Amino acid sequence: MSCDCSITFNFSMKKQGDPHVRCVMWTLGLIVAGSIILFGALGSIQNECRNEDPTLLAGINGFSSVLSCKKLYRYYWFITSLAFVTAAYGLWVSATGALASSRGSVMGLLVVACLLTINMTEAFYGVMDVSKFENGTARDRSRTMYAGCIITAVFQALGIIVVGMEQGSVEAITAKPVVEKAAKKEIEVVAPVAAAAPIAEPASAAAEPAAEAPAVALTVQEEHKA
Repeated sequence: MSCDCSITFNFSMKKQGDPHVRCVMWTLGLIVAGSIILFGALGSIQNECRNEDPTLLAGINGFSSVLSCKKLYRYYWFITSLAFVTAAYGLWVSATGALASSRGSVMGLLVVACLLTINMTEAFYGVMDVSKFENGTARDRSRTMYAGCIITAVFQALGIIVVGMEQGSVEAITAKPVVEKAAKKEIEVVAPVAAAAPIAEPASAAAEPAAEAPAVALTVQEEHKA
């Protein structure tokens, strides 16, 4: 018995000429980049986890001394995944032209994700003071994680501002440099020199008598002779 299965995904993206949507997409793209840094750093930290890590990290926000290495970082895996999914959802909404109708959901998710990322930033700031993470590769990995948290949180906060801005405000901000450039170009343009008016030719001499006048005179003389 054989079964043929196929899965297809259809995704359409509209060309965005709206400066507000472009700003939102750039910001969300940077959040995706920051969350990718978090995935790599968090995975490398968990890969170096040992049996004593739960005890060393006990007391730091989000960590428990009774969890094994497989479960020790699960709270921060959730936060990182939420940051990525939120940014990806916002990009999809913006690319399909539905940002105006889904702005509330995108902003709400960004607010929650930003608060959780700030919480994670504080936690890994405390992790760097643990003896294990003060030297060697563990130090480099914890610092990378801390830097990724800051990057992601900053762009999430910026994303909240950009998504919440009115479309007209963004258009005014982006149009101002264009107006200034146009004004500079107008100043630099030199007015073309007006062409000299053509010189009028001198008036022609008085018109000569009509050629038919002698013929008329001759005709009159012939009539008198007759």
